[in-house]
Parts: sequence; structure tokens; C-alpha cells
Amino acid sequence: MRSDAIDQLLSTYLKAPARVSWQSALAEGSRGRFEGVRLEFAGVAVLALPFERVLLEAETFQFVPGLPARISATSPRLVLSLAQTQLDLWLTRSRAPFDLRLTPGCVEFRLDVGGLPITRAETQLSVDHGWFVLQPKRAEFLGLQNRLASVFRTYLPLPRLAPETRLTGVEHAEDSLRVELTLDDFEEQVTPGLVGRIRKRFLPFAGPLSSWQGREGDR
Repeated sequence: MRSDAIDQLLSTYLKAPARVSWQSALAEGSRGRFEGVRLEFAGVAVLALPFERVLLEAETFQFVPGLPARISATSPRLVLSLAQTQLDLWLTRSRAPFDLRLTPGCVEFRLDVGGLPITRAETQLSVDHGWFVLQPKRAEFLGLQNRLASVFRTYLPLPRLAPETRLTGVEHAEDSLRVELTLDDFEEQVTPGLVGRIRKRFLPFAGPLSSWQGREGDR
């Protein structure tokens, strides 16, 4: 179930296009409690990388009236969808010394120096002690097969994940990547700054796309 009125109100509050839906509301004795809640929004960036879609899901979501009111979520998770065009733009802006190509089976890593191919690798996205890393499955160095490829890891230019956020799934497709992050259950007061507090708690290095566009314009 969903409501256009709620979508419009939420989009205004978040200052970004947003849609919310839910599978069902629980019994009258538990008013304000919903199952299968999905909140989809855009306009979010991670270090100037705009995502096509960010989806927040929760097994149950509860609104508790009061002064102030409170919200709580059980078994929440974030699903972030990334397109190749957005990744290319981000690598250019961050001045990364390598290229990444999104394919159906992996992420292809390429490092050239002066037009000379130095390294080619097929990699898997993973997290090592909170850091995003690329773990090579197959690699070449100067055209020669590297049998020690799995030993080496490339750390992406991203800050560490928050302690309450865990990488639990990666889905590869042609020119796209889908990342699933599982979050700890949370409860927050419904007061000004709610969205910012949740973002800082689980994705402290993310922010509104407009803020990154402003920084780019200042350069």
C-alpha cells in the first residue's frame, strides 16, 4: 500500500524525491505500527557519487505518539543502486588513478600509465574491518597472469562504514551495481534534524547531492 499524499509530504520534508510503501498495518492495538515498510528516495551522494536509487526497508516500523514522538525500525537495511555513468563521473572527480567497469559477474579494475596497460583485474567488492575493498579474482600485470592476485586488495577512496552498518550483499549487472547494507535496529525522536541524525549514524560519509554539487561549483 502507498499514498501519493504521504509521498509528497515526505519529499518536501527530505527535500528529495521520495516514495514510501508498506505491506500492512498491524492490529488496532498497535496503532502506528507497520510491516514491510519501503522508503525509496534519490538525491543522495557519497563523496560526490550520486546514486540512482537508495532504498530503506524495515521488517517493522513503529510510530509512537508523544512529546516528542518517536519512531523505531526493526531489521532495517539499505539498498544502493549505482550506474556506470555515475561511477565514471565520480572517479574523475576523485582523481582516482584507476578505472572501474561494472559487469554482470564482477567489477573490472584497470590501471594504465601513460597509455600503457599496467594492471587488469576482475574483482569482488567486499568490506575489510569496515573499509570498502576490491578483492581480485583474476589479474594480469604487464600482460602476464598474476597467480598471487587474490593476495592483493585495493582500498576504495571511501571512509569506513559506521559500526552499526554492515555490507551483506552485492549484485553485479551490466553497467550497474547493487549494494545491500544491513543496519542495527534503531529508535529516534521525531524532532528537527531527524534525517541528518539517521544518515550520520549509519552512512556518515553520505549527504544530499545538492551539497556536493555546490562544492564542485566552488572549485
